[in-house]
Amino acid sequence: MKVVVLEDWNRFFPGVPSLERLRERAQVEIQHDSPADRADLLARLNGAGIVVLNRERTRFDAEVIGALPALELIVQTGGISPNLDLAAATARGVAVAAGPGLPNSIEGVAELALGLLLNLARQIRANDRNVRMGVWDVAPTVMLNGGTMGIVGLGRLGRSLARLGQALQMRVIAAGPTLTPERAAQSQVEYVSLDDLFRRADAVFVCTRLSDRTRGLVTRRHLGLMKRSAYLINVARGPIVDEDALVDALREGRIAGAGLDVFGREPLPVGHPLTVLENVVLTPHIGWVTDANCRRFVDSVVESIDRYLDGDFGKVVNPEALAARQRDR
Repeated sequence: MKVVVLEDWNRFFPGVPSLERLRERAQVEIQHDSPADRADLLARLNGAGIVVLNRERTRFDAEVIGALPALELIVQTGGISPNLDLAAATARGVAVAAGPGLPNSIEGVAELALGLLLNLARQIRANDRNVRMGVWDVAPTVMLNGGTMGIVGLGRLGRSLARLGQALQMRVIAAGPTLTPERAAQSQVEYVSLDDLFRRADAVFVCTRLSDRTRGLVTRRHLGLMKRSAYLINVARGPIVDEDALVDALREGRIAGAGLDVFGREPLPVGHPLTVLENVVLTPHIGWVTDANCRRFVDSVVESIDRYLDGDFGKVVNPEALAARQRDR
């Protein structure tokens, strides 16, 4: 069986003991760059029976799935995401499984989000640069204690951030498409409307999942409601925020700054307008990238593949695909 791991930019897979053991029973090919186009993608997957998708990097739609006659199994690190057309895979008889990370990996994303805010509020990057240049310029910075943290989306990530905000003695408010006052109260968080959150918060954290409902949720109008002294932190997904509007707000000083781990297009293109702004801290989608979590992703992927090859379909999230496969034979 040929196994192809796509777009392992960070080179997490090579050398992991579980992956090397998989090589004993399958032909494993790990690719570290991105396909140039769809034709290149299909050429790379020629003859592949199992494909591993890294997070949401590769768009795997019905056309791609239909063009791979040998494909039996798709495994995606993390959870099954919108980049993969699950219905198309099921209809084609292609099994799908996930390779989840650590159960507490979301805490690492929350920690990064807080780190981005601290970097902005206390001007850590600028002060580090000044000290290295011999400039002892101690300008006033912002203390978070007593401020208001606004969280868009109070799921696992939002709740983790709420706990960090409360530990800093910040007032925590939250809004979201599916959030209710009762759920907010369970986390000792004040439920507000989205407009009210953007008006009141000293720091807005975007934590909601990307879906058809949340794509473009944070609009130019919402950014216009923010205080000039406020910060926006996005560690969820880039397309939730109107990126062009955010660039304009930052460029014109209508908000104090932004901390971004996610973008509308990843990797962020060289020369993107965000890269030349001084009031932005940028990281390359590293919220989930911790040593233990990356190892767990690889181990989970291999476990799903091993079980499938052993005839154990307990990890398959679309068992209907197996029935479809039998019908088509």
